[in-house]
Amino acid sequence: MPRNERNVDRSVSRLTIVRRVAANQTRKDCQHGHATPGTIARNEMDTLADTSCAGPNWALIELTGQVCNVTGFMDSGQTVNDIPVATCATIVIDKDTGQESLLVGHEMLYFGSLMKRSLLNPNQLRYAGVQVRDDPTREQEDGFGLRVGDVQIPFSMEGTITYFESRHPTPEEIEDMSIPHKVITREEEWDPKTVQLREISKVQEKPTTECELERCLRTVSSCYVENDYQDASTRAVRIGRMDTSNSRHSRVTPQDLSRTLRIGLDTATKTLRATTQRGVRTALHPITRRYRVDHLAFNRKRLGGDFYTDGLKSSVTSLDGNNYAQVFTNGKYTAVYPMKSRRESGSKLRAFVEDVGIPDVLMADLAGEQVGPGTEFQDVVRYNRIRMRWTEQGRSTQNSIAEREIGILRQRWQTRMVERRIPRRLWDYGLVYESEVLSRISRGHSERPGLEELTGNTVDISEWLDFSFYDLVWYWDKPKPTNNQDAKLLGRWLGVAHRVGSLLCYWILTESGKVIARTTVQHVTNDELRAPETITQVQNFTDAVNERLKDDAHLNTEPSNPAIRILDQDDNWPEHQHFSMPDGDIPNAEEYHEPFHDDPTPEADDITSLQIDDLIGSRIQVERGGDLVTGTVTKRLKDNEGKPVGRQHPNPIFDTREYNVELDDGTFDIFHANTISENIYAQTDSEGIQHALFQEIVDHKKFPDALTPSQGFDISSNGNRTPTRTTKGWKLAVQWFGGDISWVSLKELKNSNPIELAEYAVAQGIDNEPAFNWWVKDTLRRRNRVIAKVKKKYWRTTQKFGIRLPHSVKEALQFDKEMGPNCTLWKDAIEKELKKVKVAWERRDDISVEDARRGKVLKGYKEIALHMVFDIKMDFTRKARLVAGGHLTDAPASVTYSSVVTRDSVRLALMLAELNELEVLAGDVGNAYLNAPCRERIWFRGGEEVGSEDRGAVCVLTRALYGLKSSGASWHSTLAQHLRDMGFEDTKADPDVWRRSATKKDGTKYYELALIYVDDILVVSENPKPVMLEISQKFPIKEDSIKPPEIYLGAQVYKHPLPHGRQAWAMSSEKYVKNAVNTVQNMLKDDGNDQHLKTTAKTALPPTYRPELDSSGELSGEFISRYRQLIGILRWAVELGRLDIYIEVALLSQYLACPREGHLEAVYHVFAYLRMRPVNKLVLDPTTVSLDEDTFHNADIGTWREFYGDVEELMPAGAPEPRGRSVHIACFVDSDHAGNKVTRRSHTGIIIFVQNSPIIWYSKKQNTVESSSFGSEFVAMRTARDLIVALRYKLRMFGVPLDGPADVMCDNAGVVKNTSIPESTLSKRHNAINYHVIRESVAAGIMRVGKEDGDSNLADAFTKILPFPRRQFLFSRMLWSSSLGNEVRGGT
Repeated sequence: MPRNERNVDRSVSRLTIVRRVAANQTRKDCQHGHATPGTIARNEMDTLADTSCAGPNWALIELTGQVCNVTGFMDSGQTVNDIPVATCATIVIDKDTGQESLLVGHEMLYFGSLMKRSLLNPNQLRYAGVQVRDDPTREQEDGFGLRVGDVQIPFSMEGTITYFESRHPTPEEIEDMSIPHKVITREEEWDPKTVQLREISKVQEKPTTECELERCLRTVSSCYVENDYQDASTRAVRIGRMDTSNSRHSRVTPQDLSRTLRIGLDTATKTLRATTQRGVRTALHPITRRYRVDHLAFNRKRLGGDFYTDGLKSSVTSLDGNNYAQVFTNGKYTAVYPMKSRRESGSKLRAFVEDVGIPDVLMADLAGEQVGPGTEFQDVVRYNRIRMRWTEQGRSTQNSIAEREIGILRQRWQTRMVERRIPRRLWDYGLVYESEVLSRISRGHSERPGLEELTGNTVDISEWLDFSFYDLVWYWDKPKPTNNQDAKLLGRWLGVAHRVGSLLCYWILTESGKVIARTTVQHVTNDELRAPETITQVQNFTDAVNERLKDDAHLNTEPSNPAIRILDQDDNWPEHQHFSMPDGDIPNAEEYHEPFHDDPTPEADDITSLQIDDLIGSRIQVERGGDLVTGTVTKRLKDNEGKPVGRQHPNPIFDTREYNVELDDGTFDIFHANTISENIYAQTDSEGIQHALFQEIVDHKKFPDALTPSQGFDISSNGNRTPTRTTKGWKLAVQWFGGDISWVSLKELKNSNPIELAEYAVAQGIDNEPAFNWWVKDTLRRRNRVIAKVKKKYWRTTQKFGIRLPHSVKEALQFDKEMGPNCTLWKDAIEKELKKVKVAWERRDDISVEDARRGKVLKGYKEIALHMVFDIKMDFTRKARLVAGGHLTDAPASVTYSSVVTRDSVRLALMLAELNELEVLAGDVGNAYLNAPCRERIWFRGGEEVGSEDRGAVCVLTRALYGLKSSGASWHSTLAQHLRDMGFEDTKADPDVWRRSATKKDGTKYYELALIYVDDILVVSENPKPVMLEISQKFPIKEDSIKPPEIYLGAQVYKHPLPHGRQAWAMSSEKYVKNAVNTVQNMLKDDGNDQHLKTTAKTALPPTYRPELDSSGELSGEFISRYRQLIGILRWAVELGRLDIYIEVALLSQYLACPREGHLEAVYHVFAYLRMRPVNKLVLDPTTVSLDEDTFHNADIGTWREFYGDVEELMPAGAPEPRGRSVHIACFVDSDHAGNKVTRRSHTGIIIFVQNSPIIWYSKKQNTVESSSFGSEFVAMRTARDLIVALRYKLRMFGVPLDGPADVMCDNAGVVKNTSIPESTLSKRHNAINYHVIRESVAAGIMRVGKEDGDSNLADAFTKILPFPRRQFLFSRMLWSSSLGNEVRGGT
């Protein structure tokens, strides 16, 4: 680029330079004289030379790849081309002390021996922060000369020329890290035209006739001398990646950074945006480096904000003899200083002040080595005027920032150490490395790294780009090897050596076990690792290092303590954090001497079978400073005598146990058992599955069962090769929002986050692996369409209620092992299941596996696989179930259908129980299917899941095992036969409701009822327990399950008090509704853009909203599926009794095929309403309803016979004798005529009560368009009539007496008249069928029709969206509501 483009002015000669990029220039290509090491020459201060020029006393260190055309100093005025821009170095000597210093100059023009002296531009030096005092007429405070850091270089004078002398360094001196290296010019491109200097000494410029540089160069021949440097590489090479580059700087990508630092791709992208990467290493020997001016601004500046410090202790003495470390942090920037004893905390504070700056405020605990008046720590505090704040005794959370950062460091180091098999004795280097990475990457909401926020300067991460911790590398002992193999030694990379040398100097673990600092470092490439001699060398190196590091004299295992823990002010150690250990074939805890649990003291309230606490190991979330922090329940709290605090109780409310919980931010807290249980339930859905918010993928692992590239294709019969569609053998480490990291299978992550996974695979260079190559390219090509279809969230099926779920027997036993030597939770669950399930098969020792597979012995039998499924119940009990691979069988539909009891039958049974003063008990049949025979011909080969006894044997299934298509029907048939044997009869109206004649103690006859929902049994009887016991004689019922129902069909069931001292069964969907609302809130949170449910919603939908008129955009992809999912959730809430949202759900359900954006917003509005009113009780009131008889026209039966003959209600065949108290049916019916403004169809609304209990409700658009309200009301009444007929049939088959006809209330006078008065006639013929069907039902005594005022017609609530006051009035007569804390209920 042009630096000073102007014509040459002979009166004032200046240096005019045009800069351009040289093509592939190396030191060999530099056609300029190279001076001899040891040459001494002047460095003259010359402001006329606008760029510093390196002469014979400077050594060429590195070429930038750019050259300049220099004009203005030759007699002819012609331009000298291709003057290289370079980094150069020279040696200066303090004449008083003899101390040598190496001055390093960036952006200098390299002339070498072409000049007899060097020219330094004072302003270029000042721009780099060098103090230049070059005015001999003024008294200078720091003397007449240069000050670079702590090095003072005095000037000399010859006439008016100011200069100092220096010497050309030798290659050895350049590499000698014991010589101080001082940078005098900045490394970024120097353009004197654009530089802004804050302070420039205004010295009068004296005109001169000739530039010194021109005089020097006039004596030099234009024939350039060939340099004598050794041959070097012709291209700049990024060490470690072997990527070539012709530009000045090698470019690092987010993919590179993600691999090197083991961070996610998104974090890597943000970090690159927020940092610079200017340090470029080359493969020239000696391997050179850039030197920088501002490492961390070592001017001891004051650091704003609060800083926190805490200590940590390792039970393992490091290679450097360290057992402790002091950590300083402000929450974003963290520095770790290892130390041999706690007394060194003062010197580490001093080092932090020198390296980083002086914190204004420092929070620390009351450790003795920090609070003592004569301690070094206090000396540093006083000298630097640091304001100290101390934590209170026992209040560790006051220093939670430091403890959180320590926790993050420990987790990252533990994971890295285990994955890469890093020796424990390198923990101090590891923690320093992790802290440096964390301080230089973008974390949290701000994209600025912690170091940038601290210093205000853009962070340069060059030193961390080429290597990752414990990488295998080559290093050179000789500073200037004669060839690439000379003195090349193996080592392990341990981080950046800041205090030794300058930029790009690294710590290397040598074969002898010592750690040294070197700049000459390269990766061991894959090609080299394939060479036999390298393989041998690597193995010898590894053996030598392992032998050196297994020095028992340096180990301090402390069996009761973890390797690294936070120091407490009283030296009482907190419990060990349970690190998230990777899955797969990894070293176990013993291999690292990392005890995970102490041997527990027997707890006072424990019994032998409950030695292991179910809550230990659970993951919970607590709020800290407005953020959710995840933690692990680590141990039961004990008092001073070692006894456990609190006592266990079956009811969580009365469980007083207390636990230590270690949070991922490094802090500890104490929680009661009931608080932990409540927290876990709140995080999960109704099935215990936890929803996790995906942040990014940070690591991957390949297992032995993954396909190799040669196995990744299927060969067809015609020889075509197609990629094998497999995902086995791979797991990915996923970081969730909140900081938690866990391993997820490739299959699960591909389903939930395919785009992010595909991008990660490409970034990591694994997209050609068989598990990826068949789908990654296509996914990225169809990126936009895929994004619209995939799920935006991941359901953590690997955890339930915060506890890890195993996927195999082997993994389950491993989980037990990790929990401690006495833990057998999963083992006990497996053995319990096998004890029950072994009856399901017959072992055939007379048949070999080969014969069975050939079908010669077991003809017609099909082989399937069995596997163990694991679960965790709400009380944290571990459960295992052996299931069959039923998807492999082809069972006919006739043996697979199995019914369940209907919801209205359950409501009727609960109402009838209270009406007839009967009790209700629920019971759960254990392993129900195993009580039924297997209807299919199936065999399997025994594996680990069936135990060692049958492993490898041929086993024939004889019982209905879970997982088979026919098992449900087989169990239903088997249970039905047993109920028949007990004297029960199928009611036929509902095949899963059974009745049996019984007599009360007072002689009253009634029917016992048994309701069946797969393996859940509900018994209604005066004394239901004997019935349960009778069933259990054939099918074992879990003893603890025989009790009054609490949860049935997803609803909470309980007794509700009625006026006058009576009670009734009630159903509440409160828990279901709250879980549903949480689900929607999580969906909106996933969507971003600060979306959330409305905070005010008095009604489920605004009365003015008309979904048929919604003209918003159509939904697509994921949101169509979401709409359908949410409608399904709402419809089940209606089934559980949320009648107050029924019409809204019914209207929105009409648009499932093609929903619009406005429809989805309406659904969100319904959920907002439920969020405000989660509680509405459906009370199954058995009291009798009293209606005004004046509303009915009771015509003489004889009059009806004149029109419809001897019509009467048809009694069902096989109906039992009615017993018990009779019931009355009341029905409200209405329609919204032409309510749909587009199709003009009407909407029917119906609600049917048995006694005062809502049993059936109906809301649906009519199938035809009616021209009048009379017609639409008749259509609605016909629907109500059909529902009443079916209900009366069911009640009669249950053996329930009916109290007269059903009362049907309608607000249309014309309809009431035409259906109640026999003599009325119909003028509209198209309503004739409905007209006569209803009238015939009235004549038969099935129903009677009465006039209800329109304002009080309950069915009106199911025909259209109503204003708040009206809907509030209507629903108060149907539901109990506690939205205001008071229960209100009106009679019908």
